[in-house]
Formats: sequence, structure tokens, C-alpha cells
Amino acid sequence: MSSFDVLAAQSAPMKAWLAWMFAANLSSVFFLRHIPARWVLAATAANVLSMQLLLRLYGTGHHLSLPHVVFWTPLLIYLFSRRNSLLGWSPFGVWCVVLFLTDIASLVLDYAAVVKLLLR
Repeated sequence: MSSFDVLAAQSAPMKAWLAWMFAANLSSVFFLRHIPARWVLAATAANVLSMQLLLRLYGTGHHLSLPHVVFWTPLLIYLFSRRNSLLGWSPFGVWCVVLFLTDIASLVLDYAAVVKLLLR
């Protein structure tokens, strides 16, 4: 099953959420002069590549949440630790807040999926 097949099988709200997450994280390319945006882009690339690998090896399931947990947890800890220098009304500051809130919401769901995976 390809990633396009998996996306096509999702409900409309899930497709919208996935598109929003991808756009929020990939928009880091507009802020690459800021080091945190480079870390976001690296985590996004690592997520996409590892999720593709997991999808090819094991198909769909809760295990697809693992890359978010592995790569976004340290990323969000890093961003939170630098919050005083990241917050502001600049486009970069607004993006950081939107990105952080988006990824933390996703992580709540991802940790729940990983717990389900581990309890099977």
C-alpha cells in the first residue's frame, strides 16, 4: 500500500488535519535563516522518510505514530526551551507558536496510539 493509498482512505477531517500538519511543518523552509526552522525541517524529513519505511515494512497501524514521538518530542522540548527567543509578533514568531500548538496536539494523539500499540 502506498502513502497515497493510505491518504486517500482517510476521512475528510483526517485529510485536512494531515494537510495542515504537513503545511505547518514544511513551511519551515520560509524561515531557514533561523536555526530552529532548520531543526523543524530536519525533523519533518526524518518523519516522512521513517513513516514511508514503516508503511512499506508493516502497512498501516498505530506504529506510524512512532516517528512523530521519536522526532517531535525532542524538537518540541528544544523549541519550548528557546521559547523566550522564539516568541514575538514577527512572522517567524507566529509560525513558531502555530507549529508548536499543531505538533503538540498531534503528539497527544500519537502518544495515545503508541500506548495502544504497546498494550497489544
